[in-house]
Amino acid sequence: MQRGTEQAMAVQPALAAKGIRWNLDEVLPARSGKLFSNFIEQLESALVEFESGRSYLNDEISSDQFLLLMKSYEQLTKMITRLGSYSYMYFSEDTRSQDSRTFKARAEEINTDAANRILFFELWWKSLDIRTSKRLLGRSGSYAYFLERMLKAKPFTLKEEVEQAINLKDSTGRSALLQLYHQIRDSFTYEVKIGGEEKKLTEERLRDLFYSPLREERRAAYEAQLTKFKQNTDVLGEIYKALARDWRNEGIKLRKYSTPISVRNLSNDVPDAAVEAMLEVCQKNANVFQDFFRAKAKILGLTDFARHDIYAPYPEAQEKQLSWEEGAKLVLETFGTFNEEFAAMARNVIASNHVDAEPREGKLGGAYCMGITPEIVPYILTSYTGKTRSISTLAHELGHAIHGQLAAKKTRNQLTFEATLPMAETASVFGEMILTDRLMKEANEATKRSLLVEMLDEEYATIGRQAFFVLFENEAHDKIATGINVDDLSSLYLENLRAQFGSSVLIPEYFKYEWNLIPHIYQTPFYCYAYAWGNLLVLALYKQFRDEGPKTFAPKYMKILSAGSSASPETILSEAGFDIQAKSFWQGGFDEISRSVAELQRTA
Repeated sequence: MQRGTEQAMAVQPALAAKGIRWNLDEVLPARSGKLFSNFIEQLESALVEFESGRSYLNDEISSDQFLLLMKSYEQLTKMITRLGSYSYMYFSEDTRSQDSRTFKARAEEINTDAANRILFFELWWKSLDIRTSKRLLGRSGSYAYFLERMLKAKPFTLKEEVEQAINLKDSTGRSALLQLYHQIRDSFTYEVKIGGEEKKLTEERLRDLFYSPLREERRAAYEAQLTKFKQNTDVLGEIYKALARDWRNEGIKLRKYSTPISVRNLSNDVPDAAVEAMLEVCQKNANVFQDFFRAKAKILGLTDFARHDIYAPYPEAQEKQLSWEEGAKLVLETFGTFNEEFAAMARNVIASNHVDAEPREGKLGGAYCMGITPEIVPYILTSYTGKTRSISTLAHELGHAIHGQLAAKKTRNQLTFEATLPMAETASVFGEMILTDRLMKEANEATKRSLLVEMLDEEYATIGRQAFFVLFENEAHDKIATGINVDDLSSLYLENLRAQFGSSVLIPEYFKYEWNLIPHIYQTPFYCYAYAWGNLLVLALYKQFRDEGPKTFAPKYMKILSAGSSASPETILSEAGFDIQAKSFWQGGFDEISRSVAELQRTA
């Protein structure tokens, strides 16, 4: 496939995966009627049975009885996960739908009640003395790491009635605010003038214009997007402030974590020191991406290279659009050249009708992979447009799905098959990289340079950009605690952008509103460092892959993926020879990026 200087064109329905919708029947039999009633009755019955196990909870509980309770706990978790996953995916199909919002709210209420009713088990486990917990851990089999993680949270755990109140509060507070945020932002459509013609675009179609070879289209797209968010910044900003206060009130005031980011670090089971080391290295290496943007400005012939130009394509290559069938085939064939099992698991997702790829108004923006239970093949939501970026997104999300299937196959355990956030990007980014490698091998010289630019674009977007999001969050959460208005938050974000780009990129004033459109900082605070972590980790892994070849490398790599969350990220990676607390480890990733930048500078 080639990148292009062709003018941006309207995406044809066939190219845009028209009619490629997922089938959610495997997740939940129905969302109303007798089948749904039966599911809720089964959930209630399982809850009652589990609650009856309270009488066994004492220091003398037998290992056999404890394992029976763990199996019941796992089955309940599966049912709760199925209901929650279904409600979110149904909502994702059309965030404007009153039915989907109503069902999602009902599912959250049911799941909150269920979580409160099984909470006693978690609290009892955390209350045990060391002798008893060690005895039971020794006989807990595949549940061991899950139980160990719960014990790490022991210092931050509150009394049962307080934990229950927090769960209830979240269902009508935090969750409701997040739904309101998505209801507002995902309803946006954008009016953009393209070739003298006014067009009304969804967010996904608008994002394609960020990569347009025509500068006026890039600028018009960003202006349309950020003008819309500027018009709504008061309400979106106040939602963010409320969510940040809620995070601090619970995490620091009630649970006594040291910092807001420490809450995320514990849930990811990574040491604060490792995250601090990684973020410090990212901040220190901002100049690496600044050098890239200076080289890119030279290639583009721009003396006023600006923020709306950073994803501009290389000017001498042509970009094709591929139909859904062609794009999916390209990804699957590429995965097959690495490892046939890798490719088979990706095919499994598509063959199972577990992909929703059709762009639609009201559909949740962005893309995700939903791992549900070990028995259910993961689901993927994306909006396929036929562009190279869209194909890379498909490779990324299929990588997630492969990761989930490998871990499910190995652990067969609801409580440990899904990787923690810092490990979650390991297969997805790797999938993108092997796709890029294939495209570069098949390309002419101009297209190779184009793909090198695109690769560096992606590395900035998933490493530098994501790390600076988290640096912004660190400051924003602290300043919200002491009082800051929405306009000042926007100014704080503008300072963050200037620190990222230095003198290499001009920042138009309207980019100060960009933080309002980043869903992760709303719904999952401090999530974004997982992207930087995952990408820097994959750069180290990919170097091994190039050195060793797929036959030697693939078994070791698949072992990492198969671990899921059956051990801590530090344990999994130390066994592979990596020290995540060493700045030199993270610097190694930037050394790889610097080599790519130097190669581009030579051609520039």
